[in-house]
Amino acid sequence: MATETKEVEADTGSAVRERLYPFVVGARRTWKQFTQSKLGVMGLFIIAAISFIAVFAPYIAPHPLEWQAFGNNPTFQQASQLPHPPAFGDPFFAPLGTDHLGHGILTQLIYGSRTALFIGLAAGILSSLVGVPLGVISGYYSNTWVDEGIQRVVDVMYGLPFLPLVIVLVFINGVTTTNIILGIVAKSWLNNAIVVRGQVLSLSKRPFVEAAEASGASDFRIMWRHILPNVLPLGFIYLAQDAAFAILIQASLAFLGLADFTQVSWGRCSSGFRYRGTSTRRRGG
Repeated sequence: MATETKEVEADTGSAVRERLYPFVVGARRTWKQFTQSKLGVMGLFIIAAISFIAVFAPYIAPHPLEWQAFGNNPTFQQASQLPHPPAFGDPFFAPLGTDHLGHGILTQLIYGSRTALFIGLAAGILSSLVGVPLGVISGYYSNTWVDEGIQRVVDVMYGLPFLPLVIVLVFINGVTTTNIILGIVAKSWLNNAIVVRGQVLSLSKRPFVEAAEASGASDFRIMWRHILPNVLPLGFIYLAQDAAFAILIQASLAFLGLADFTQVSWGRCSSGFRYRGTSTRRRGG
């Protein structure tokens, strides 16, 4: 009885391995093609570094996020010294100085990596989830009404400027992190769709795709099992690019005052730098 049970378990394990083998081979091929792109590897390294800083922010930051130079209730003379420059030996030492409220700039930058990572990855993943499937569908059904419809939408969206479009969408829907991400995705998926479509136009003429069509495979199976694994490296490259660009866009929106200032972010730090320069000139004048 025990021998029969072991044989059944072995057969089940073999069936599972056989079913997962194509996905394992596709993942290895995707990783090999992805690592051939220096830009993609650099983007992956940057995302990994930001992820490390975001996870260990409480241990890396020199002060807690609520920390203020001179305490929570500085005197008028102490407050007039803010923003405070770096000064070794001070009990309120901040390596990059402080903002007009006395919060450490370096601490805000380190904790802001969490917001930047969330917005970057969310926008990058959503852009890939929209752009890559549309690019595959458009390339596979080239010269049809499906392809024409997708490409006309892309042409119209390309004619709209990126940052002003995001500003309008965020202003209409409300200044929240979710609306900022959706506003970025509304424009950033275009490059994914265009590049993936060009790659699919080349892949659709390959012998393995023609063999799948001759064997009677459905269009969905061909796109999912034969074409998509070969365009995933491009999708990962543009995901890293879109994530980095989304962080820059969010910082630009925050600098213009269109951000959720209840959360610390790199954009809020940049607006703090702007306020500091204005207040410094005002005192100097």
